[in-house]
Amino acid sequence: MTTLVMTGRVLRRGIVGLLSLAFGMLIFELVIPPVADSFGGAGGLQPLLESLPPAIQALTRTRPEFIAVSGLAGYLATGFTHPLYITLATAALIGFTARGLAGEMERGTIQLALSRPISRGRVYLPRVFGLLAVTLLLSVSGLLGLLLGMALARPQGELVYSHLVETGLASFFLFWAIGGLSLAGSAAANTTGRAVGWATTAVVVFYVIDYLASIWSLLKPIEPVSIFDYYDPAIALVYGDLPVVNAVTLGSVGLAGVVAGLVIFVRRDLPT
Repeated sequence: MTTLVMTGRVLRRGIVGLLSLAFGMLIFELVIPPVADSFGGAGGLQPLLESLPPAIQALTRTRPEFIAVSGLAGYLATGFTHPLYITLATAALIGFTARGLAGEMERGTIQLALSRPISRGRVYLPRVFGLLAVTLLLSVSGLLGLLLGMALARPQGELVYSHLVETGLASFFLFWAIGGLSLAGSAAANTTGRAVGWATTAVVVFYVIDYLASIWSLLKPIEPVSIFDYYDPAIALVYGDLPVVNAVTLGSVGLAGVVAGLVIFVRRDLPT
């Protein structure tokens, strides 16, 4: 019960900002179907997408030839790979992890929790439960926005709604990986700013590697280093397929970050 109470307290800090970012993701996904409908469905969007420079297509991970084959579902999937969708989720995850651990060490409030007869591991655990809750919230927000957009616009084309489960799981595993790595950085940092800086740098590096590898063959061999190489909501939404290697890799990265954060937090000297 103590762990659940502490988890609730961690989640309540900065809840307004967190919900605002989740709402932003919902609104962003909500407008995707109306945009498709305004162009007459995926068929009308294909010429527009083909006119985009290859660099812009790579930035948004848009493949006109894939959309030509997959139709409406292929276009809707671009909403889950758009930089804005990734940025909103990343901001929420990094903000939560940085505020919940490094932020408390910076303010000295972590000492209050540790003054009680509980281990550092018990203090760390609510942050992990909180991260899981935030990850689930962000994954569901995008799906809910898409469902609302489809109900409002009803664009031409076919969408298998059961494939939203695999799409949500694809987002969940990516967010879990980002959150786990961010939590490890937060456990090692003494200030919120440093934790945010480290986590943001890591995510940007991963994203840039994935982006450049798609347009520069010289970097293709190092593409698997990026966590974004294992994130493919397009095949999830179109075919209902979530490759096991993607789920296992992203899940393992997130778990490794969480475990590393625990080891660091348990062994480190806390700032006074």
